[in-house]
Amino acid sequence: MNRFLKKICFFILPVLMVGILVEILTRNIPNDYLYKREYLDKHAADIEILFLGSSHAYRDVNPVYINANSFNASYVSQSLYYDYRILERYSENWSHLKYIAIPVSYFSLFYSLEDSPESWRVKNYSIYYSMWTTYRIEDYSELLSNRLDINLGRISDYYLIGQSPITTSELGWGRKDASDINSDLTEKARTAAQRHTVEDDLYFDMNVEVLHSFISFADEHNVQIVFYTPPAFETYVENLNEEQLMKTIFTMQALDDRYSNVRYINFLTSDLFERGDYFDADHLNENGAKKLTLELAKLVDN
Repeated sequence: MNRFLKKICFFILPVLMVGILVEILTRNIPNDYLYKREYLDKHAADIEILFLGSSHAYRDVNPVYINANSFNASYVSQSLYYDYRILERYSENWSHLKYIAIPVSYFSLFYSLEDSPESWRVKNYSIYYSMWTTYRIEDYSELLSNRLDINLGRISDYYLIGQSPITTSELGWGRKDASDINSDLTEKARTAAQRHTVEDDLYFDMNVEVLHSFISFADEHNVQIVFYTPPAFETYVENLNEEQLMKTIFTMQALDDRYSNVRYINFLTSDLFERGDYFDADHLNENGAKKLTLELAKLVDN
């Protein structure tokens, strides 16, 4: 029996040690989540305008064009739930906060990060924001939440090649150059619209409740909220489900009508944005981001 246990240990211990090493190495690679958390740790008390949201804020809002002290704490696939958790995490620090700006896109009220193809991103909030949001063990481990080849690739890129994984600007914008314009705004628009269309409204009530949590928070802290539906190229809009879209717009307009500290703006089909402002059918490039940011500045920068 002892010999059997020794043989098991002989094979298990090296695997365990490699696993621990991979976990340590990947956790020490700089990343956008950690950057944003550390920025908020240091500067939350100074921020006057906080931008939250999914990639429709991360790519589309560049705080460099805002005169007031602002920061973009959004990220790719970030759901309303995690937007609120970030706001709540620093609830005692927002001493100068005046405005919160949040995109409510076509999919936002029907979306849960945990139940999406991007669910692996949950671990970034657990690990790098120190949030307890899930009971899944893999959401607290880099090793368990990603394939080994992906983690080894990340280790190689950073430690051997010296490639920085940081994609965010100093103020949190997800940098995209004007030269990155994607010429295919038709087929990819159709694919994106289909991906953002849901078969049911399973998460609708939950997300509306989160919106009310934002509003309550803002009321308690004397903060104004700007909800907005970001612009999208016409080929994306043409492929949207009208019922889902109208439910989103009517819900947001109702909140605007009901609460004095809420403003809702719909940029979805705004003629301010041209083909050359888009990176792809539902994300702006740096030129488009400047335009949208300046429009939001008219509402919050005072």
